[in-house]
Amino acid sequence: MLYPGHVVMDDELAMLARVHKAICQEREISLEGARGQKIAAHLFKMFLNGLIEEDELLHAMRNRGLLVQPNQVVQHPLPT
Repeated sequence: MLYPGHVVMDDELAMLARVHKAICQEREISLEGARGQKIAAHLFKMFLNGLIEEDELLHAMRNRGLLVQPNQVVQHPLPT
């Protein structure tokens, strides 16, 4: 379990990126698009809530279904 102030290590970040890329490729979603960003945020939230293994993150995302329908995406500029 991660706690406030926990630092995400390089290997953990690389694993999250692999899971994100795999899920987006399976669903034919752009990594950088609004849907891809929503998936990345959801993955990170699951990771912070204790799903820290690559297999369990992939399983959870694959069994989640569509996180956002394509027609429900609203573009918001990213904070700078």
